[in-house]
This record gives sequence, structure tokens and C-alpha cells, in this order.
Amino acid sequence: MASPDLVHTPLSALPRAQLGELANLLPKPSSALHISIVEPLRVLSLRCLPGGAEIIARTAGIAELPGPGRFIGQDPLLQWRSPNEWLHISTRDEEADALLRALPIGGLAQATDLSAGTLLLDLQGTALDALLERLIDATVQVDLPGQGTRTRMADIAVMVIRQSKQRLWLLADRANDHYLAHWLAYASTSSS
Repeated sequence: MASPDLVHTPLSALPRAQLGELANLLPKPSSALHISIVEPLRVLSLRCLPGGAEIIARTAGIAELPGPGRFIGQDPLLQWRSPNEWLHISTRDEEADALLRALPIGGLAQATDLSAGTLLLDLQGTALDALLERLIDATVQVDLPGQGTRTRMADIAVMVIRQSKQRLWLLADRANDHYLAHWLAYASTSSS
């Protein structure tokens, strides 16, 4: 009997809808703070070589890409990540699939699907800023809607995206989901 070829077996993402007990680890909703997992989720990395930013903007159907610490849109949302990378974040497949087809690997601009390895948490409530004070660097500027930046939270890299005064998105590597959930639960229940 032949054994499976582990090197050439295609990899597939774990079922995203089955995030296990992660939702149970998050702080329980209260009037001051509510944290939920955003599903379904599509996250693309849009990268370019010099001269490729215009290709990304044109393909995404926008006049200009957002600059440092900024994002544009709601769903999809386009977040600046570095001088040659933006994140396309959406809960719908159509636009993400179109970008993947239009920006193939190998050109001046390309799209890579990061969805399977990404977790997006939606944090809402009046206790939001108090929670952030306990977990992220005080120099990070995400006080105003429209601001977004990559920072460290509870010792892991995250993208913090301020949607409104009492709402933000927290984007993290999915491999850190339980670690992050435990920190959020601890920081939301402990005194400052």
C-alpha cells in the first residue's frame, strides 16, 4: 500500500467558521465592551515594486491609495501597511477574487490571499480606549476614525483600525488567536 505524498499534498485552510472555543475565551459582552469575531473574512496583501502603486489603485477602483496610518472604505477596506503594501479587508468574496485575478504574481503589483491565516476581531463600546491603554503602546495614534496602524498588542503584531469613536477592528495572525483572546479577557476584567 502506497503512503500519501506529504510534500505534494495540497494544503487547505482549516474551516474558518469553526473557530473552536475561541469565542468562549473572549470577554463576555457588556454594556461597556463587546468583542466579536468577524466572519466571513477575506484579507489580501496588495504589494508592488516601484511604479506599481498606480496599478493597485486603478485595479482597486480608487483614485489614490491611503497613506501611512490611514485607511479608506468600509467593506472593502483598504489599509496602508508599508510603503509598498496595502491590505484589502472584506467580508465578501467578489472584489477579493477580482483583485486576485487582476494582480497575478509576477507583475509590478500583485495580490496574495492571507484570509486563511488571519483573524479579525470587532471591538465596540465605551471601554474601548481603556482596554487599548492596557494593551498597546501609548504612542500609537488610533484615537480618531480613519486611523489605522500596525503595532504590538500583548507582545504580538496586530493591525489596529479605528472605525469610529467606539469601534475598532483588530487584525492578527490566526495562529495567535487563543493567546490574544486570553489577553483581551484579562485586560477587560482587570483593573488598570
